Amino acid sequence: MKQNLQFKAAQHLSLTPQLQQSIKLLQMSSVELNQELEILIQQNPLIEMLEEDEEDSKDIVGIPQEETSFEILNDQEIQEPIYEHEINWDDEYAKDNNYADSNDYRESATQTLKQYLEDIFHLLPISEKDQAIISLLIDSINEDGYLEEPLDYFLASIPKEYEVNIEEIESLLKLLQKQAPPGIGARDLIECLTLQLESKEETPVHTLSIKVIKNHLNLLAARDFVRLRKILGCEDESLREVQKVIKSLNPKPGNIFSTIESHHFIQHEVNVKKVKAKWQVSLNEQAIPKLRLNHIYRDLMKNSEADSTHHLSNQIQEAKWIVKNIQQRFVTILKVSEAIMKHQKDFLDYGESMMKPLILREIAEEVGLHESTISRVTSNKYINTPRGIYELKFFFGSSIDNSSGNELASTAIRAKIKEVIKQEDPKKPLSDNEIVLLLKNQDINIARRTVAKYREILNIAPTNLRKIL
Repeated sequence: MKQNLQFKAAQHLSLTPQLQQSIKLLQMSSVELNQELEILIQQNPLIEMLEEDEEDSKDIVGIPQEETSFEILNDQEIQEPIYEHEINWDDEYAKDNNYADSNDYRESATQTLKQYLEDIFHLLPISEKDQAIISLLIDSINEDGYLEEPLDYFLASIPKEYEVNIEEIESLLKLLQKQAPPGIGARDLIECLTLQLESKEETPVHTLSIKVIKNHLNLLAARDFVRLRKILGCEDESLREVQKVIKSLNPKPGNIFSTIESHHFIQHEVNVKKVKAKWQVSLNEQAIPKLRLNHIYRDLMKNSEADSTHHLSNQIQEAKWIVKNIQQRFVTILKVSEAIMKHQKDFLDYGESMMKPLILREIAEEVGLHESTISRVTSNKYINTPRGIYELKFFFGSSIDNSSGNELASTAIRAKIKEVIKQEDPKKPLSDNEIVLLLKNQDINIARRTVAKYREILNIAPTNLRKIL
């Protein structure tokens, strides 16, 4: 059995260098792509990037013009965000943001989080199969450090011949969490904070803090200290120590790897605008690298000896791979963006409250790609709309049935909750139950706990904290 697993793992991992590069470039953000191209150009002198002020367009590599623009002529479940009990970390007890242990990883801040994790696990003595699964997990960790996909997603993505079960994936996730900076790889805020505390020396205060995090984080966020003290059976001093410990934790541990460039600069790859009463999707030409083959090196081949000619031929082939993969990256992004915008035409016309339910599988089936590819395409890729710049992943959301039998996107419901709260009397803010009743008048039937969950995702404080005296 062991030999069989190893054989099949090797078979699955035998991707061509060209395909490996294509997948790698596809999942990169615009900033990461330009950084990667600088490295590739240094390694291969046969390819070069034009400067912005260069006019010579001869042999510049671009996306075929006929594939850069599509018109939307007709109208047409990703997992929910990870924060189930998000604290407003600007509250009085957490405003300092003095996160513990982050300095231990500052030297790695020039790396992305994914690069850092990949470097760690390439050194571990684990099987190729386990390396492949962990790579899938790393790919799904967002910039904040959270695992975006449920474990069932990975189980469905791994070829059946691997004979992997959910327990093995869970075990490898635990390994990832143990080797990574504390909190990285968590599936929600509670697990994130718990992992950070579990990495520290165990003390009575830490034990009590974990209990608060796992069971009473909502009370701490609401500053309901009287009730908390009663439930925990502790003194004021112990509760103050718990507050101090929890506020020292980092709710977004992946952010310590964010550089100024990657954290603050966003370049959109796609534009959408209305042209003659029709929505049109097109690539942002400024985001497409201007590459060309270096003629000087190519001409050297004519007068070079056989060994040198062979070496240059290999470099030319590699350069062509880079060019083709860059082209394919943008064609794929455009193709997926067009499909998404067809589904979300009501968003373009009327705003977030009219978002339609949309899952990765729908787009994957329409464009003929795997769901994992759609996930890569929509992560850290941005589209410029008349309503602002959005990550492509923003346009996906699970569905909720209303009383009329129609499906509503969770994103649309969150927008409606935001609108309702925006219009409330600040002296008499609405309770979650009152919001439920107001939404019911709009044929939206959701539970109070769902309102609370979505309100927290929107970083909107509970009723008692919104009240203005």
